Order: sequence, then structure tokens, then C-alpha cells
Amino acid sequence: MRVSLLSVLAPFVFAGAVFAQAPGIPAGDSHFTIVEANDGKTVGSADCSVAATPGSYQITSHGDLKMPKFTYTFANESRLDGALNIVHNKLTGTVNGAQVIFTMGSDPSGRQFQVSIDASGKTTTNTFDRHQHTVLLPDLDPAAYTEMIHFAIEHPATTWIVIPKQNGLLVPTQYSAQPDVHGTFHGQPVDAHHASIAVSEQNGITVEIYYTSEGALLEADLPEQNFYVIRDDFKLQSRPHYTPPHGSAPPPDQGQPQGPGQQPPQYSVPQSGAPSQPQPQALLQSY
Repeated sequence: MRVSLLSVLAPFVFAGAVFAQAPGIPAGDSHFTIVEANDGKTVGSADCSVAATPGSYQITSHGDLKMPKFTYTFANESRLDGALNIVHNKLTGTVNGAQVIFTMGSDPSGRQFQVSIDASGKTTTNTFDRHQHTVLLPDLDPAAYTEMIHFAIEHPATTWIVIPKQNGLLVPTQYSAQPDVHGTFHGQPVDAHHASIAVSEQNGITVEIYYTSEGALLEADLPEQNFYVIRDDFKLQSRPHYTPPHGSAPPPDQGQPQGPGQQPPQYSVPQSGAPSQPQPQALLQSY
């Protein structure tokens, strides 16, 4: 009999109004190996640490990638509220030795993100609407993939990704549940949940995530970028064949006023006594 890693979640009902209740993000530390998909060669590693406090999460991650003509490192810190809404992020990354710092945080109203990018000796800023169900997506970052698991389980109607590129790009995403897969974890057979996330419908990428019923990340695959991010001691028995689902996605309505009958986003607004230094997360994309 195949062993289930954790308790079984209530089933998804995608055609109706009933969805599984997403668990909180499991606290703890995890280590991942970054593998080049075409030859199975290890080219880097990443770590992720999750700390849960009443009504919020503090998530930190860092990693590095070393290839003959390309080097990349990142360090990412983020503070989320209890519903995984981004409060403050700071991401520091280097590509072939050039450093970029991307910071993003809620304004006092809780309705907009204020973005700052430090690169090449100058600082640029930007603002855009602060939507619920949004994830900042640095390359090869297990913290981002861990947050995405929550929305894969909850399956809200509209989801977003912030790509830490240029002045920050806010793009729609689509989460699609896939059949469970078989694997081993710490040498024991397990069934892992699988979801496919299409990031933008034009020139987009996909992220394939595998996770436990408690929402712990086991693996994230990046088919277009040719990398696997694999948790220590996890091994897929048979990796599914990917057909990137570049189909319909939520319309990019950021910046539009609220229409009649629409509810404003429900966010926790940073308290006046909160630290002035943003609780970080930032990053540059290599695609």
C-alpha cells in the first residue's frame, strides 16, 4: 500500500464553487538541488526557511547557480500576512557579478505596491495595484514556489505574479491541477500533488510544482528554462510529459478603478509601529 506523506485534503471541485481549504505554509527549513534538465547535472542549490508568527509569515531563501558562461545568486526575504498577501519583499541578486536589488512593499493604504530597483548605480521606482493572490517570482527560488502551492490548493479565481524584471512586471497567471504523481521521499514511496502554473499568456513560462498535502514543496520544474529545483531525498518515479498550458488567463486589469458591485481587496495594512525597513524580497529574472 502506498504511503501518504500527510493527511488527505478535501477534493477540489473546479467546476463549481467548492474548493479545498488551503493549509498554512509549513514552518521549517529545507534544502534543494538545482539540476539542469537536459543532462541531469547539478548546477546549483537553494535553501528556504519559513517562520510562522500570529497573523504573518517570515520567509527567507537564498541560492546560487554556476554554469560555464553564467553565474547567478539570489537572497530573498519576505513578510506575508496570514492570507499570504505580500506586505514587504526585498530581493538581492547577481547575474555574472552585476548586482540588482528589487524591493517591494505595501503603501500605507494597503492598496498599492511601491517598488524600488537599484541597479547599475541608479535607482528607479514604480507603483502598481496590490492584488490578493500575488507571488513575487524570482528564478529558481523555492520560497516563491512554496507560496504558489497555497494558491494551487485554494485555487482562487484570479491570481498574479510579479516578475522582478525591469521596473517590476505584474502579470496574470493560471493554476491548473494535474494528476498526482508517484515518487520516493527519504526512501519511502509517496504520492505527490502536482499543479501547473502558466505565468502570463504571451511569451510566458510555466512552473510545474510537486508538493505534499500539507503544502510542503518537493520539486519545481521549469520546462522552458531547462531546470529542476529538487528537495533533498525526493525523487520522481516518472516525470510527466509537459505541454505548457499557454491558454486563457485572467485579464490584466491592474490600475483599473473598482466598478459597481466590486469589493475592494481585503488586505492587512502595515501597522504604524511596523519596522520602517521593508521585510524583504527582491529579484532579477534571467529570461
